[in-house]
Amino acid sequence: MKKIGIIILLFSFVFLMSCGLFDQYEDTNGEDNYALQSITEEMLMTSTKGLQIGAVTSSTKNKEEHKIKKSVHQFDGVEELAKIKSGSYEIVLTFKVISGNTRLVLTDGNKVIHEFLINEESQIYNFDTSKPYYLKLAGECLNYELDVTITKK
Repeated sequence: MKKIGIIILLFSFVFLMSCGLFDQYEDTNGEDNYALQSITEEMLMTSTKGLQIGAVTSSTKNKEEHKIKKSVHQFDGVEELAKIKSGSYEIVLTFKVISGNTRLVLTDGNKVIHEFLINEESQIYNFDTSKPYYLKLAGECLNYELDVTITKK
């Protein structure tokens, strides 16, 4: 039993050490440039699947509020973090990128409504909508921390 634990720990370590081991995407534009290179605007609107390695995720939601807290060692792809129904809302978030390429956006499914800043604390965005909006994250070899609260007013 102890050997199995050591093997799992070893494989986890190998996964975390290299972005290139099971990549869908690579960070080809350098450490200080967070612009996406492979994920297109169309993929951002239509895709909702991504690969996460070493993810620590927690979320709660009820009728009035979504709370999302993530710390991910590697993320590749596009993920829908929240679907927001019609109404008036406030989003408060902190988005820290350690490495990789990314975009964190609010979309109506056809176009980007708002793009959140990278490495900014306590960003606040207020909006009204009569149709569903989606909070989406796109990442290429992305290592990040995210803390989001979406509150219906």
